[in-house]
Amino acid sequence: MPSRIPVHIDGQDFPSINKASLFYREILHRHQPGQSVSDPDQYEIKRLIHSAQRTPEVPASDTQIRVIQGKYGRHCFALHEKGRPAQAISIMRSVRQCILSIEGPSSSIQPQPTAA
Repeated sequence: MPSRIPVHIDGQDFPSINKASLFYREILHRHQPGQSVSDPDQYEIKRLIHSAQRTPEVPASDTQIRVIQGKYGRHCFALHEKGRPAQAISIMRSVRQCILSIEGPSSSIQPQPTAA
């Protein structure tokens, strides 16, 4: 049985990848395609985006997050910024990027001995 991989997203800890993705999917399912996400939910999604980007850049305050129908008829979040095309957001990709940001170097990389 695989072990749980904890996830840390902008100050919020989840015990596993699955728990984190379920949290964001619940937000997704509270809204219909074409709807803007409520303010408290937008805050949570922007935290996820900020953590996944690994940059100090936070989505602009005028950026709207909406639910759209993505590929294969699935619903997903999309960033709508003034003057830019909508950008779809993958919950799983974002959550996984947050894992990589806290794990550090891969454990499979062995340090090389140095010559004395």
